[in-house]
Amino acid sequence: MRSALLALALCLISVPAAAQPEVFFGSGNDVPNIKEEDFDRRFLRTGVYQALVQGTRDPNCAQLVGGLLTLLGETAPLLHKRDENFYLDPLLVQALNTQLSTPRFQANAYLVAMVRRVLIDRKLPPNWFQTAAALGPVVLTIDVGKLRFLSEGLQPIDSFFLTLPALRERYEIEVLRANATAARSAEKMFRESYLDRQVAFGGLELIDLDIEQPKKKKAPKKRRGQPVIDEEPEAPTAVAKMVWYPTAADEGELNPFGTPKKRFSVNITAKLAPQQYLDLSRIPKGTQLMVRGRFWGFKKAVDELELRDGLIFQDRNWSQGNVLADPNAVARCPLAVNDLMGAAPAQSGAFGQPSR
Repeated sequence: MRSALLALALCLISVPAAAQPEVFFGSGNDVPNIKEEDFDRRFLRTGVYQALVQGTRDPNCAQLVGGLLTLLGETAPLLHKRDENFYLDPLLVQALNTQLSTPRFQANAYLVAMVRRVLIDRKLPPNWFQTAAALGPVVLTIDVGKLRFLSEGLQPIDSFFLTLPALRERYEIEVLRANATAARSAEKMFRESYLDRQVAFGGLELIDLDIEQPKKKKAPKKRRGQPVIDEEPEAPTAVAKMVWYPTAADEGELNPFGTPKKRFSVNITAKLAPQQYLDLSRIPKGTQLMVRGRFWGFKKAVDELELRDGLIFQDRNWSQGNVLADPNAVARCPLAVNDLMGAAPAQSGAFGQPSR
């Protein structure tokens, strides 16, 4: 039953053509209303939970706990308001099942329990973040910045289903292909449905990052008898310019005219929030990023987008290597037992099995 909570099969693809905005956004609650159940209380008594709270000195268990914290960090920017499901990259799902799971340890159930605890507490428990920070230099896959973001309070987006491909598909269906009875109001209805939403878009390439100075305002005319009010100057704003390519570059394509074929792209400008979880000065051009923020506006057929109050995170390409842990090390970790589910097929003397 709990495994259904893990959105393992979701690959950030577009929702079917017949989908309506409410399919993306659900009931509109601020956060999913998750109530603590027996499953969650059992998790508090597991060895994995104790290691998350207290840390571990066992190098084998450090790989296991570090791998689970890595996966939790990768889900953090995409936790959403629509429901209690969450997204995990399919390549990380494969690593979860092959590297962190053993015949006597169902790692996916523990990841579900960790996400549920975050949703119940409305933030990452402070002790978990301390453990992640301590393991960070050892387990290099942990994104401490994403976990720090989660430790400061749950800030869900509206829906992880609203990807760039899905947004562009909805514009084509709802606006460009609207019939004559709806064509006049189609653009307006689309803006009302999708603008001013908290979104997260991944797979973006950084073009540049700059500091935008506020425009100077004209001084108000002074009138006799009126006091002069000094307005506080607006603070400079960091602006990230990024690009998204719907298809990968075809490096093997031959062009008889000798000129490179221009790739179709979507340009995204994000005015960033003052607090970030990456050092902006250390992000080189061309870095693959994810941006979260409020969808503020667009031009053309959703070829240019603007986001406000943006947060940028590293969006790692796990296809280049997704080693979270050595399966042999996980098997040697004494915490890797099914003390959460109460069943371990390969463990002698487990619940429902006779001791030998």
